[in-house]
Amino acid sequence: MKQKIEKALENVFIIENKKNIIESGIVKKIDVFKDEIRIYISLYNPTMHIKKKLEKDIYKSIKYQNIDTKKIRIKIEIQLEDKDTERKIPGIKNIIAVASGKGGVGKSTISTNISVSLMKMGFHVGLLDADIYGPSIPLMFNLEEEKVHSCIIKKNKGLYGMNPITSYGVKILSLGFFSKYGEAIVWRGPMATKALRQLIHETNWGLLDFLIVDLPPGTGDIHLSILQEISLKGIVIVSTPQKIALSDVHRSVGMFRIPSIKVPILGIIENMSFLLTKEKETKKKYYLFGKNGVKNFANEMNIFFLGEIPLLQEIREYSDLGIPVVLKNDQIKKIFEKITKNIIEKLS
Repeated sequence: MKQKIEKALENVFIIENKKNIIESGIVKKIDVFKDEIRIYISLYNPTMHIKKKLEKDIYKSIKYQNIDTKKIRIKIEIQLEDKDTERKIPGIKNIIAVASGKGGVGKSTISTNISVSLMKMGFHVGLLDADIYGPSIPLMFNLEEEKVHSCIIKKNKGLYGMNPITSYGVKILSLGFFSKYGEAIVWRGPMATKALRQLIHETNWGLLDFLIVDLPPGTGDIHLSILQEISLKGIVIVSTPQKIALSDVHRSVGMFRIPSIKVPILGIIENMSFLLTKEKETKKKYYLFGKNGVKNFANEMNIFFLGEIPLLQEIREYSDLGIPVVLKNDQIKKIFEKITKNIIEKLS
């Protein structure tokens, strides 16, 4: 009976794996009893649709082996496998993702200036732009297309790998390096995740204290691929104060707290928190998007509040010029230093 079950399972393949579940070692144990067959399967980070498809395929394959599933009960137990060590990138100590369910809240600006702040503190830092469809990190560092294409590919012992571009002391890699300015990237999920895998694993990062990953908005394929491919030390959430942004951020927080995903949320940053003006020698704050929206959300969701960043014209101006604002504005520099120190403290 056990051999018949094993033969049946040789016809079951898991998504994105060319080997069947017996060959790939996913099936850990098969117990055959008088009226029950128990199959123990070990998977890393299985999503609900993968679980359901796997169970359906197993039942179908066993039925094809003329095993009466009415008389013999089939029980499938799926356990989470800890592949944390396999998902570590050699030479990189800490990988932190910057995320938000909402687009346009300033993730790339914050990723850029946290990276440069870490570098100014004496750390070796890398920045991976994981926004496949809207890469903006090259613009944030004013990396010209010609410069990038001339040194992004390096031949090493007969194999091709990618070299990140170093700008302002930060090692940077983005899909934007491989596409023309303004060119639409029209890819389906599998193609996008394949490209992301190459950016992660085929890059010569060298020795890094921190790799900051700038995630796209939403909770889709790219996020799941990142979580499956690399071991994240934590997530930094970014939001603006208004309810419409926080409703999307709420979904993002929910994703990172799903038991099968479970990544520590280091804290949340409120961007575009207030507009600061001078009126008759006194500074006045205008809360254009609402006051304390992210602080209140952080309290409700039990998330550490990392700090707030004001809405300043200099941030926009220097970002458009491709210069990290922390290198030009002392007020912003101090704000990002404090936020970055808070992130380091939460890591420890």
